[in-house]
Amino acid sequence: MPETTTFTWDDVRRFTDQLELKIHLAGMEARDRWHALQPKVTELEQDLTRSGKHMSEVVEREVTRLGGMLRKLLDEIAPKDPTDS
Repeated sequence: MPETTTFTWDDVRRFTDQLELKIHLAGMEARDRWHALQPKVTELEQDLTRSGKHMSEVVEREVTRLGGMLRKLLDEIAPKDPTDS
């Protein structure tokens, strides 16, 4: 079974910030994917705010899932920056 990377909310926000800076250089397909992911970030952020930032297993799984999608898109639209972690 492949190892799954666990992402935190800070990772999701960092990926979102990086994508917002780089998306203007990306192709239309990448922009469409970004626009589909943006509402999911907002929805999850609202869920975290309502829960008092207490991450249950369900929220943690969703953060990790969304973080993985954002990281994948970021990797596809921009060359890997050695300063990115």
